[in-house]
Amino acid sequence: MEAIDIDHDLVVVEEFDALYHFSLPSIILPIMPTSMDPHTLRDHTLRDQLKCRTKGLLHSAVSAAVAVVLTIPFISKLPLTDVVRRRSVEVNNVAELEAKDGEGAKRYPAKQHARKVAKELGTDTGVIYLPGQLESTWEDSDQGPPFRQRRYFYYLTGADFPGCSVTYDIAADKLTLWVPFTPPATILWFGNTPSPENCMERSDVHDVKYVGELAGYLSARLATVKTLYALRPSQLPKFEGFEQMRAGLKIDVSSLQPAMDEARLVKSEYEVAMIRRANDISSIAHRGVAKHMSSFKNECEVEAAFVAACTAANAKTQAYPVIAGSGPNASTLHYGSNNESLAGRQLVVLDAGAEWSCYASEVTRTLPVGPRSRFTSEARAVYELVHRMQDECIKRIKPGVVFRDLQLQATLVAVKGLLELGILRGGTAEEIFKNGTGAAFFPHGLGHHVGLDVHEFVSSFSFLFSTPPIPFKPLPLLSPQPQPPVFIPVSCRRNNNTVSSSVLSRDLLRPAGEGMWGKRRPIGPQSVRAMIKQAANEAAAPVSPSNSSSSSGATSSQPQPQQATASKSATQQDPAAPPLPPRSSPTPIPAAAPTTPQPSSPASSSSSSPSRKDVRSPPPPQPLRHNTLSPQQQIDIQQRIQQNTQQQQQQQQSPQQQQKSSNSTSQRRRRATHNTLQPNMIVTVEPGVYFCRPYIEAYFLRREEHARYIDPDVLERFWAVGGVRVEDCVLVTDAGCEVLTTAPKGADLLRMMGYA
Repeated sequence: MEAIDIDHDLVVVEEFDALYHFSLPSIILPIMPTSMDPHTLRDHTLRDQLKCRTKGLLHSAVSAAVAVVLTIPFISKLPLTDVVRRRSVEVNNVAELEAKDGEGAKRYPAKQHARKVAKELGTDTGVIYLPGQLESTWEDSDQGPPFRQRRYFYYLTGADFPGCSVTYDIAADKLTLWVPFTPPATILWFGNTPSPENCMERSDVHDVKYVGELAGYLSARLATVKTLYALRPSQLPKFEGFEQMRAGLKIDVSSLQPAMDEARLVKSEYEVAMIRRANDISSIAHRGVAKHMSSFKNECEVEAAFVAACTAANAKTQAYPVIAGSGPNASTLHYGSNNESLAGRQLVVLDAGAEWSCYASEVTRTLPVGPRSRFTSEARAVYELVHRMQDECIKRIKPGVVFRDLQLQATLVAVKGLLELGILRGGTAEEIFKNGTGAAFFPHGLGHHVGLDVHEFVSSFSFLFSTPPIPFKPLPLLSPQPQPPVFIPVSCRRNNNTVSSSVLSRDLLRPAGEGMWGKRRPIGPQSVRAMIKQAANEAAAPVSPSNSSSSSGATSSQPQPQQATASKSATQQDPAAPPLPPRSSPTPIPAAAPTTPQPSSPASSSSSSPSRKDVRSPPPPQPLRHNTLSPQQQIDIQQRIQQNTQQQQQQQQSPQQQQKSSNSTSQRRRRATHNTLQPNMIVTVEPGVYFCRPYIEAYFLRREEHARYIDPDVLERFWAVGGVRVEDCVLVTDAGCEVLTTAPKGADLLRMMGYA
């Protein structure tokens, strides 16, 4: 007897027949004569057997059909399960999710999004053109990666299939989706694509046409409008005759992306619903993994259980690669192997989130492994500390809050907790906090925006980073033993496969108040110091009337305190910011390379300073023969030089160039609002405490400025913990915030798993 395990209830196939059994009407047979010859009797016997078998088959078929029909509503309300090696892993209730999704089912708000983009562009004329993604194959193969729609295109259309394009005529307020025609032969092999009628039903666009008509439309419309907006040169139209038209067009490939980023910053109600749905699916998957954690033997089983639960809920795409790191692997922020045994491990960090209708979620839970005896007091203490960090930050979320301040709050809570555990020592919490030593254990950003990408607006912050963030190298003087080659990601390499120390300094020391980052942004000691100093300067700076009336609050006044800081001398430093240690101080700028400021000061960030290639004159004054200036004085001198250079360049610019420069500055200040919370923003809050031995030993235990605050004997007991992280998606509301992630955490999670 084969049974189906559905939410711990056994539904036996034979019970259906007993439950829904009914008798068929008897077949009235003619009365047989009492006397028959043997041949006649044999014929009647065969006929009776045939009738009995026919009646039995008909009876069984009707019974089975009735049972199936009557039990469909019953089965649809039961949670599905997936059996992996005889271990039942509960997955999402698909029927309930579909019903929940149907309550607020709406067409995709494409028109609303397009009008937001036009408003951010600040123009009432022009044509926006965006091509969708095409299908691709791997090199030397007829197979390819799963299709992933371009997110900027999807924002204006809601169309998630290849070969499309979109145009938005701003003056006419007409949004047109251009879709491919699918020949019958293609349908045979790969299926059909949505028709124009289907697209109109799903998405709120003005018109849907076949892409074959696009060239004629653009040729006619651009002959009149003359202005074309595109994301980048590679995405300009490629129809025959476009190159001949280019000379008479105004083509803008720089304004559209920041405008779309600004539009995507505050989510529409539809977007909030999609992200909420993604979080619902991810939360139920996390709950299912936690319930069956005791039966898993390897990290790969943790990953498989989560992905299976999401797939069963029809969320077939993960927003990012699953992280299932146990023991020491939990201290690697983007661990991806997920293939080691759980034997002897205390904790596993499961960082995984599903995607729904192209909208992402990001959820992290840290789960105890094995019997209760293996959940040590050290692991429990760190677990409680990290959840306390998150609680302190979430309760402070509301419109107008600068995310940098939440980062500092999480760091301060971590320092206080590590002092209580004895890992930190030799100073007060405030002293250790201001020294930046807390970055040894909380080394990344607190959170980031979530939307169509799990890390929203990564490209829009390119003006903040000269290169993608990567860890810095240990100082040679502090590492006397031979050092292995340092791996540098391909995206960060230069022609000689190296990254200069100035590039690393600009990236690691940049004040974190300029943007919001998650685990992909390293926060080192100097970043913490710079954030503390920047926050103190903003608190002390007078607020102008224009800023006081702004809804952005502290963010709108950020550029002014930075400029004020640039004019301070070493004797006027804010007492809230401790002086930088000698080894961390910027080196003197030689006369041959005077144009790149050191970024250890908030005022010297690239967002407010010209790049090296832009500064050519006037030549800087010769440095002193003997370096008697403090590091801060050297920075002040370089900043004054840059300010004079900028003034001279502005005087030499034409009115058109000055207007363009003014618009660029306005865009940079507007983008700074990404760091100030507004209603309907969705951000993550993902604090963590990690015990990564190579990182802590190389950058903190070998540096006296930090080593004096760390107790290595106590730390030895915590290496085996690995790391703890908790992460939720949070919606900023008018009155505060709403946590969209519903997966159990903290004491509730431990209670559910039997560790309370």
